Amino acid sequence: MKITAIQTSNFLGARAVDVKLTKPITLFAGKNGAGKSSLSEAVRMALTGESVRVGLKKEYGQLVTEGANSGFAEIEINGTVRTFVTLPDGKTTPLTEYATPTALPYVLDAQRFARLDTNERRAFLFGLMGLKTDGPAVRERLLAKECDAAKIEAVAPFLRAGFDAAQKEAQGKARESKAQWKTTTGGETYGAVKAASWQAKKPEADAGALQDARADLAAIEREIEQETTRLGELQGKAKQAAEQQAKLNGLRQQASQYARAQDKLNRDEAELKEWERKVEETRAKASGTSKHDPLTCPHCGGLVEIDNDDAGQPALYAYEPPASAPNPEAKAKLPEYEKALKLCQNMVANGKRDLEAADTAARALKEIEEAGLIEAPADDEIAHSKSRVDGLKHDRANQQAAIRLLEDAIQQALVADERTQQAAALHNDVQQWEAIADALAPDGIPGEMLAEALGPINDRLRSSSVLSEWEQVTISPDMWITYGGREYNLISESEKWRADAMIAEAVAKLSGIRLLVLDRFDVLDSKGREDLLYWLDGESGGDLETVMLFGTLKALPAQLPETIEAVWIENGVAGKVEAAA
Repeated sequence: MKITAIQTSNFLGARAVDVKLTKPITLFAGKNGAGKSSLSEAVRMALTGESVRVGLKKEYGQLVTEGANSGFAEIEINGTVRTFVTLPDGKTTPLTEYATPTALPYVLDAQRFARLDTNERRAFLFGLMGLKTDGPAVRERLLAKECDAAKIEAVAPFLRAGFDAAQKEAQGKARESKAQWKTTTGGETYGAVKAASWQAKKPEADAGALQDARADLAAIEREIEQETTRLGELQGKAKQAAEQQAKLNGLRQQASQYARAQDKLNRDEAELKEWERKVEETRAKASGTSKHDPLTCPHCGGLVEIDNDDAGQPALYAYEPPASAPNPEAKAKLPEYEKALKLCQNMVANGKRDLEAADTAARALKEIEEAGLIEAPADDEIAHSKSRVDGLKHDRANQQAAIRLLEDAIQQALVADERTQQAAALHNDVQQWEAIADALAPDGIPGEMLAEALGPINDRLRSSSVLSEWEQVTISPDMWITYGGREYNLISESEKWRADAMIAEAVAKLSGIRLLVLDRFDVLDSKGREDLLYWLDGESGGDLETVMLFGTLKALPAQLPETIEAVWIENGVAGKVEAAA
């Protein structure tokens, strides 16, 4: 950034400054209170919009020169671009042609870097070297270390909060995987060496033996089926034989009643005929009519009637005319005789039925005997078959139990294999998470990036030390600043100024701003000032386009290199004057 002109009005002690910068280095000198630091503040505020004198915008009125109502500071860049700040409103014109770089405040205020804490210094150097701690750059570095892509994506959002947050997330995930590994292994404590070869204990599992056992069970099942069928046939045959024997016994009993039934039927039939005759005669007497209509005998011409004799056979009898009137005695006996007749009729019918049943039983008995009797199996044969079925069922139960043991063993072996695989996967997760955590640790990618950031700036500081003949300034990996090997806070004020100047110059060069503003160079002795001027003279025109030096002097130096011009400030007014003799 090449500053070509500076103009201020009523900006603190810089009451009226109108300077053209025609050389790479401009030395602004004057006595104490002349307005040098005010001019430095004006340049800083015009370029960045920030002030180190006041903290709030409402306090900007304090930056106006006492007694004035308003003020401004304007900077010209490359002879064409102008940026300014007005007071007391604090209005600024942004550098539209120049995107204000984050490093700009560090080249306008050389002590700024030293005021940062270690984390802020590290973040600034990463930004200075274009190194990002989140996004694709870190992902690519993690992938280059063969970290798991999915786990990289899981931890990537935490990079927004810094490497430390992302590392803690990866470590937390590793602890979770270790806890899961402990659960999977039944409570064993995780160890990387042990986990690498851990296997779950599993029983002997013989798939061939299980296949043979199932085949044996199928054979037993077939034998049970066959013997059960045979037992059923034996028991069925025994039942049939028993049922046939019972039937034969019944038929024999029934058939043996034939003669007795026939004899009884004969007696009942004879008694029935007698009662039929008695009833018929009694009915006739009771009604006063003849039992039968008379017939004329073809031999004698007399009247006859046909009736059954005592044997029930038809016979001719001389016709007896009926009484002229009903017989009361016969009428009284008639119901009793009819009842007795009915009883005899029933007895005859029952006798015929019993005789028929006995005859039917005899015929059925004959048919069965002629067809052949069923031979019942022996009791011991049935008992043996039943015993064999029971034995086979017992064998089946034992075989099923053996199969269950084999199946359980195989299942337990499968579960053990699954636990082994799960434990191996969790061990792999632990290793992958720890690999990411290690990569994100300070000595991992952050260390690599820090080395990339520190390398160029320390190289530049080394070069500046040689050119200026000052002690070596070094920024260590833990962000400590040393000067000549001594820690920054332990060195003198002039040594701190040298260290700050060399750091600001390195930032100006590495950022590409190529602008350097150094205030209070008068803290250096005459030899230190001489070293400063010749160091900057060597850097001007190449790595630096504009250098502005501010310091208290009694007069301007008598001799200056061609690259340096001097501006004297007095009572807040700046203009070119001749060097003092």
